[in-house]
Amino acid sequence: HFVQAEYDHFFLEFLIPLGIIVLAWREDPRCFGLRLGDWRLGLPIAIGGIAVMAVVIWYVSRLTDIHAYYAPVAGGRSTLRLAIDSGIDMFAWEFFFRGWTLTTLGRRYGADAIWLQAVPFALMHIGKPELEQLTTVLGGAFFGVVAWRTNSFLWGWLLHWFMVTWVVTVAAGYV
Repeated sequence: HFVQAEYDHFFLEFLIPLGIIVLAWREDPRCFGLRLGDWRLGLPIAIGGIAVMAVVIWYVSRLTDIHAYYAPVAGGRSTLRLAIDSGIDMFAWEFFFRGWTLTTLGRRYGADAIWLQAVPFALMHIGKPELEQLTTVLGGAFFGVVAWRTNSFLWGWLLHWFMVTWVVTVAAGYV
């Protein structure tokens, strides 16, 4: 780690790919999902996903392995600090997988890129609680479909940001 892990991710998964897009490829970052896109589709998906996942996470975060994994992640940070750190981290993750990777693979493989980006996304969850690992291929594909249909990774980012912040908050006993 250079600094705190969330900020390492921001550098490695957002700033470096953004630099490649702008400086090497000379392309507009908005073509890689860095825009609102079809917000009329994305906003209700994000809001609905947050509502559903709030309930699901409330129950599953009390499972032994999820609680044991995520409670220490809070690390004594305030809820606000946790939200900021996870927001930065998930922004980088979503840009990397649903912005840069999905768009780049989509140019060659079309909509099949949704599954192609979902596999490495799922692999990044190895070592996390089993239930989370089992759901990440479908979750990654879901986020991929949302990004593909809306031309924006931001709606998946909002949902992913909420999910991470909420699971840590509940597992750590902040609520």
